[in-house]
Amino acid sequence: MKKLFLLTVLLSLFISYSQAQISHDLEIFSEDGLKFTLIVNGKVINETPQSNVKIMNIENDNVQIVIKFEDTSIPSIKKKYLQIADPGNNSKYPVSTVYKIFFKKGNYKLKFVSRSKKKIQYIY
Repeated sequence: MKKLFLLTVLLSLFISYSQAQISHDLEIFSEDGLKFTLIVNGKVINETPQSNVKIMNIENDNVQIVIKFEDTSIPSIKKKYLQIADPGNNSKYPVSTVYKIFFKKGNYKLKFVSRSKKKIQYIY
């Protein structure tokens, strides 16, 4: 009985530990090469404006972002709910998600490009 209880406790700890390690990557790039500053959940990611910004190990499935362009005449892009994790049943796996900034109908917009499972190398 004690062995079964111990096995159950260890198994539940392992499952909770493995689920707590989910962290996603997010990459945003400008199709036209415009430089921008990315703010994620109120934190400035890149002080110096760049045309491609990659963030590693985000633990949230969705984030709030603001994209401020180096050219101040271009209005900022704001998203209150930017989906990073794979929606649906596959949301338990870490992913790498890519969005692009593009020009359409007189405005710059943000568009989803791709999402793939993140390759993880386990250290033993």
